[in-house]
Amino acid sequence: MDALLLKRHVDARAHHADARRLETLLDRIIPHPALHARFVNTLARLEYVGVRKMLKSRRADRLDLDGLQHLLDEAVHALRLKKAAAALAAAGGAAVTTFSDADTLAGDAGEAYFQALDRRAEMALAADTDGGLREAKSCEAKSSEAKSSEAKSSEAESREAESSDGARAEANYLLTSAAIEVRAQAFYPVYEQRLRAHGAPFSVAAITKDEDRHLQEMSERLQALLGPAPRGLAGVLAEEEALYGRFLAELAAAVETTEQTTEQTTEHTTVARAERVA
Repeated sequence: MDALLLKRHVDARAHHADARRLETLLDRIIPHPALHARFVNTLARLEYVGVRKMLKSRRADRLDLDGLQHLLDEAVHALRLKKAAAALAAAGGAAVTTFSDADTLAGDAGEAYFQALDRRAEMALAADTDGGLREAKSCEAKSSEAKSSEAKSSEAESREAESSDGARAEANYLLTSAAIEVRAQAFYPVYEQRLRAHGAPFSVAAITKDEDRHLQEMSERLQALLGPAPRGLAGVLAEEEALYGRFLAELAAAVETTEQTTEQTTEHTTVARAERVA
């Protein structure tokens, strides 16, 4: 098993031009509590979306202790980030009550990134007509057949179909989660560095530690289900990189719009005060 299967992709993203783009954006966001609050709320929303997808995609017969721990970790991340966003909002005179686009910074774009990535993983599996997942499903079918020498009945076929669907749902979850964990491990260290540089009142170091464990878990599960060179992984990771670049562009546009609105509001306030004095 290749222990560095996903770690290599984390390292590549850490040296990608998008890492510098992220630093520049964070340096524009963090100094302003109200703006920063909406950004942190976006991160909380993405963690929540991750939890929601895990609950929908992971079946009881495949959910073990590590899987439950992963669910709990992501829910705790969402809660911690939401609380940090609320504290920043209070200091900046803003509101981040919900996960609506108005209460987040490019929140809809962030969720669209996540959803598009999930669809890409689904497409990769649908295109996998030999090897990879098919082999995994074949092994499961053979194991089921070994338990009974009877001819396939409609009930047996139904169970086999359910097993096949379960394997595909698990593989979809693993491919999407692997790409997300790679991004998290490239994102959170940069964010933590900029938080420290700006003297921010909270840290994401604990989240980074959890995501490191999740990355290893995804690597092991992917290779166990899809083999040492998981079919579809390269395409999903390449798509994630493109989707993330588009999300950063949407985030930059949201920051620009907010800065312009704030500047105009400040100018109007200054003019109004001057008129009152005159």
